Amino acid sequence: MFLAVLFAGTIGVLPLSAQQPTVPDDPEAPLITAPTDPGRSAPSSDRQYEMPESAGFNSFASGDAPPPPLDNFNPSTSPIVVELFTSQGCSSCPAADNMLSALADDPGVLPLSLHVDYWDYLGWEDSFASPEFTSRQEAYARAAGERSVYTPQLIIDGQDTAVAPGPAQLAGLIDAHRVTPALVSLNRETTQQGDSIEIVPLSELANPVDVLLVSYVPSRTVEIKAGENRGRSMNYVNVVLSIDKLADWDGRTPLRLNIRQEKQPERSNPKDTRHVILVQEDLGGQEIPGQIIAAITLD
Repeated sequence: MFLAVLFAGTIGVLPLSAQQPTVPDDPEAPLITAPTDPGRSAPSSDRQYEMPESAGFNSFASGDAPPPPLDNFNPSTSPIVVELFTSQGCSSCPAADNMLSALADDPGVLPLSLHVDYWDYLGWEDSFASPEFTSRQEAYARAAGERSVYTPQLIIDGQDTAVAPGPAQLAGLIDAHRVTPALVSLNRETTQQGDSIEIVPLSELANPVDVLLVSYVPSRTVEIKAGENRGRSMNYVNVVLSIDKLADWDGRTPLRLNIRQEKQPERSNPKDTRHVILVQEDLGGQEIPGQIIAAITLD
């Protein structure tokens, strides 16, 4: 099965088994730096990541922030998206993987595990890793004005990040986002033809918006036989398989999505694949991920 999506009457192609992007060889690429706890930094870069002028809201605050006042606000009904950039070959990652697993039963949180490929050189090739996810993590680094990436890294709703946080710090970041005023309203109706979803802006958005489809599997167990985590059996939740861009949205007029399932002769994704649509600001229109303003689960 695959999903066909119509945007305000225009058919949008939504492949669930998009080809993974390739990364060209770069003879000037920096070497991966030596690991340091609590996070593993890699790879460093001689390029200076500059934050767009319009990216001020992308705070990437690593400390516990108190929730905003509860007066006169409309809390979002969309789940809080927690992205974990991790690797099967990184010895610092299992604790964060376990924390992410603990979030899986919270209906108000959508944890997503994105496996990067830059630790594969340590002797174990991550079976879920993709250069696509490494590129997404690097784009977040550019948004924050950082020159390197590290694992494990948690990013909450595309805004706040923490290096290997403890459970209390992570809970504080999530709770702060639970009471964040909604920027859009979501209306969903189920029909015989599928689901009809309308996204209506509640205020003017500072940046254009990307509509993304994330395909993931709910749980996988991996026996790691080499590398730093050799001998460990790890369970991973909501393992991301692919991220496909569906559309650009100006964020000014209502966006209508009609979603239906159709048969596909050749299917490469597992039968238990699930899907979520992320509505995420694109900082300055430069393909740099910003705030996730809505998450719409489809399964």
